[in-house]
Amino acid sequence: MNRLRLILLAGGLLAFAGTAAGREVRPYSVSIHLRGEKTRELEQLLWDASTAVTYRDSPPPSFLLLEAIARDDRRKMNDILRAKGYYRATIEIEIKDHQNTPRLYFLVETGPPFPVRSVKVVNVGPPIPEELISPGREERLLPIGSRGSSTAILNAQSALMDYLRRRGFASAELIDREVVVDYASDSVAVTYRVDPGPRSAFAETTFIGLENVRETFVRRLIPWEKGQLYNPVLVQTFRNRLARTGLFTTLLVSIEEAAATPAPEEGEPEPLRPLDVLVNLRERDPHTIGLEAGYSTDIGFGGAVSWEDRNLFGRGELLRARFFGSEELFYAEGLFRLPTFLHPDQSFNLTFQPVYDQPRAYDSYRIRGSALLRREFTDNFVVSGGPAFTYDRGKQFNRENKYNLLSFPLSVQLRAGGEQPFRRAGALILLQGEPYFDLRNDRNFIKTTATGNFLLRVPGLPFLTALARITLGGLPDADLMEIPADLRFYAGGANSIRGYGHQMVGPLVGDRPVGGLSLLTGNFELNCRIIGDFGVAAFLDGGAAFIERAPRWGDEIRWGTGGGLRYFTPIGPIGLDIAFPIDKRDEIDSDFHVYVSIAQIY
Repeated sequence: MNRLRLILLAGGLLAFAGTAAGREVRPYSVSIHLRGEKTRELEQLLWDASTAVTYRDSPPPSFLLLEAIARDDRRKMNDILRAKGYYRATIEIEIKDHQNTPRLYFLVETGPPFPVRSVKVVNVGPPIPEELISPGREERLLPIGSRGSSTAILNAQSALMDYLRRRGFASAELIDREVVVDYASDSVAVTYRVDPGPRSAFAETTFIGLENVRETFVRRLIPWEKGQLYNPVLVQTFRNRLARTGLFTTLLVSIEEAAATPAPEEGEPEPLRPLDVLVNLRERDPHTIGLEAGYSTDIGFGGAVSWEDRNLFGRGELLRARFFGSEELFYAEGLFRLPTFLHPDQSFNLTFQPVYDQPRAYDSYRIRGSALLRREFTDNFVVSGGPAFTYDRGKQFNRENKYNLLSFPLSVQLRAGGEQPFRRAGALILLQGEPYFDLRNDRNFIKTTATGNFLLRVPGLPFLTALARITLGGLPDADLMEIPADLRFYAGGANSIRGYGHQMVGPLVGDRPVGGLSLLTGNFELNCRIIGDFGVAAFLDGGAAFIERAPRWGDEIRWGTGGGLRYFTPIGPIGLDIAFPIDKRDEIDSDFHVYVSIAQIY
């Protein structure tokens, strides 16, 4: 930046002095012609690095200054090309006057990328145990013959340091990195000089700040044993486990050398350096009250109130109660969660839920209870399952049925791109399957659902966010009338296909939905933050429930579209949407639907 300021200052002085070569510059165009190994990524990097591109609509006062800016761009582009392994790259600059419009050309010849000829790791500190120095390790970090780009060299460096730290060398550091570019053989030689430092082991773990949470509970979350070799992966696992409890507002895990380090006996090898772990915690209020409210033209007003205690007996036990009511649906839900059940990453969940549901399709009263184990194998892979029992009494088309359903729900959750909300892009996949055994009517069936949620924050446009959700469901090997009406698939409404009535996209008898044996829906939305906490949204929804056992793409797919307003408040988002049916059916679909949602969390 200082270099650019000097160029602008010098250019300003030249323009003020006035020379023939420094005549005034009009808005100009810039072209980058890439020859050799041409890739879209490399071309974009060169464009992004160019100051001339940035100021093409606000040109400098003279041609001399434009030439100086172009030369500075050439230096930055050369740095990028070398970083990508193009050490013989050349860049020529041309400035032409085309019909009174200046044109700046960068003619870039990449040349071949230089491969890696050799890789060495030199230990300048204490000796490393021979079992950790396996033959060919350097080549596995940075393969011989691979491109000698700065990205590959730095990634190999990070992998090397990570390898040492995971094996107990907590203070390992890189002393020097030497990269030799050999133009005689068009290759690169890399040497890493490292000091591993003393090998370390976990010693004492001390907790500070605990008040209502019992220390025995948080100690169960520690993934290492005293005396075990230090490994930063275990420390991060411990941080993640503490964070997932939801019990703390402040969480700081620090590593310190123990006050007393044992001296080695004469003739004995150097002992492991003990490291103490200091955990500073600040507990959050364990109680939460939630209020929700909403309105849509298809199901009317609705709202919910919830309460939870996340530390019922001092060991992170969760007790939650939620009550929801609307013009068509009433239910209560109770949840008791016992964390660290038989494993630090496993919980035992008891739920109880009475429901009274009275949409256009059916009348239903059911009571469901379940006992599920939930295991978090990683932050991105969660599995839960267990037994459930549902008493279901339903009525549809003046036909009443009763069911005693024993089931075994199983769900798998996969996440990519970081935790929600995703920083840039990500996906959340939920796979669910539940076999049912009807103890009253001696019938069996399986219900499966797959849902994918995707988010992309548009690069270069931080105010723009694209969202998508795809849902696929099926009841294979089942007969429609043997399935309880409230367990069939339905589409349409606020959380499905906006623009259509609740449950109204699928098989109908007159103007009443029957439900289907399969489901396919897709939701696509673009959110744009305009000013502060105000934003707008545009969306397109589509899909249907099908009477067939597999979704059928054809005339039965219906689409709805619309837009809305968003206002983000400290107590939750407020949304207002209006949606229109694209495939409107006479005497069935309304001209539009309005959706309002308000959420408050204390």
